[in-house]
Amino acid sequence: MKRFISLILACILTVSIAACWAVSPVHATGTQSTLEATPILEGNLFLKVSSITFSLVGESDDIYLGLIPRELVSWKSENPEIVSVEGGVLTAKGVGTTTIWAVYNDRRVSCIAGCLAHTQGELEQLDPAILSAPKRLPPEVNLNEPCTDYDDSAIIGDSITYFLWQFESLHHYLGQMTFVSRHGVSLYSVVARFKNIYYQGYEMIIEDIVASVDASRVYILLGCLDFQIPEHTFLLMKNWEKLFDKIAQKAPDKEIVIISNIPGYTTSTKPTVFNTNVAEATPKLKQLTEERGYGYFDLGYYIQDHYGRMPQCYSKDEFHMNDAGNIVWIKLLRFYAQFESEGGSIK
Repeated sequence: MKRFISLILACILTVSIAACWAVSPVHATGTQSTLEATPILEGNLFLKVSSITFSLVGESDDIYLGLIPRELVSWKSENPEIVSVEGGVLTAKGVGTTTIWAVYNDRRVSCIAGCLAHTQGELEQLDPAILSAPKRLPPEVNLNEPCTDYDDSAIIGDSITYFLWQFESLHHYLGQMTFVSRHGVSLYSVVARFKNIYYQGYEMIIEDIVASVDASRVYILLGCLDFQIPEHTFLLMKNWEKLFDKIAQKAPDKEIVIISNIPGYTTSTKPTVFNTNVAEATPKLKQLTEERGYGYFDLGYYIQDHYGRMPQCYSKDEFHMNDAGNIVWIKLLRFYAQFESEGGSIK
């Protein structure tokens, strides 16, 4: 008898469990069941950095690019008392180093995050070599793999671009990307026409170069010399607007991407006029490019130490980057090419 009762109870339990887990595809109303499994989204997780070191407790930074909506991603800090994370935004809580994880389904990516000091006084007591190191390191990419992503792209710029071209011509990390540059050229000079850029053996006005270069996407980096002349700094945004108008008239079908300016290198811990001008102009330039529907490539975000200077390890001289700095630039271009290939956007 007891055995019979046990069998009956087991059957009831089995039926109850089955009823709990059974999901009817359609309710009586004809609507889809809310218990139906959510589809798994395609796309990788992209973090803007492989490493980030905050200067002071309280600083924060949004390091997430996508492509999965951030609210669907699981975020974890291995030590939230050092750096916490919420929805891809990191906040320095204490001094030290930890690892940040982003996980979605079977995809996971991580970065190193840390903080140097609680106060400005503590920060200034640290070894100068620590303070002159980069605050952010770019995502790692395999530069040994062939790259064709930039075969239909060109970059126009001043001597900063010229040194990148010199380095790239030896390694071909960017495939067949077209470089057009000239030493000593400024945004003011190309808009005012008193110093232009050479292309295919001819000195040409910049919008004609944009229109004629064999590339559907054109990157532009100008402004280094403008920040060194107060009158030109004052006119910087107006000159960008003038240049955008000229390009829109001569090359309306070209896709334009503006590259942010980078700070200069100095041994002084006090902000220089040049670096202050760059820092103040950067958000204005970003806003202007967004208003025009252009892309924005934030190189300057990665070329900063803990005093807002060009990191010493990237410095060729006061304003130009060495090979280590050019590698950062190249890694970022390769990284964002992958990001865009999966549906991301730099606009």
